[in-house]
Amino acid sequence: MTLIFEVMNVRLSDCKIGEELKVNKIEDGDIAPKLIEMGLTENLITKIIFIAPLGDPIALDINGFVLSIRKSEAKHILVNKISS
Repeated sequence: MTLIFEVMNVRLSDCKIGEELKVNKIEDGDIAPKLIEMGLTENLITKIIFIAPLGDPIALDINGFVLSIRKSEAKHILVNKISS
C-alpha cells in the first residue's frame, strides 16, 4: 500500500528540482490564460526538472514536454508537494 501526502499551498518558485507537484491555483489573472494554453492547468501533476543557477527560468515536465517559465510567473502558482 502506498500512502501519498500533500503539503498544501506552496509557491512553485519555492520548490526544488525533482519535486513532484500538483497545481492547485494560478493567482495572477493576467498570466493564467497563457499558462493554461501551454498545459499548466489546475490539478495537473508535474515535476520540476531544471532550475537555472540564478533561479530563473524553471523547467517543468508537462505530460512529456518541457515548459520553461520565469520565476516571476512561478510566484503566482500555488502547488501541493506530493511525496509517497
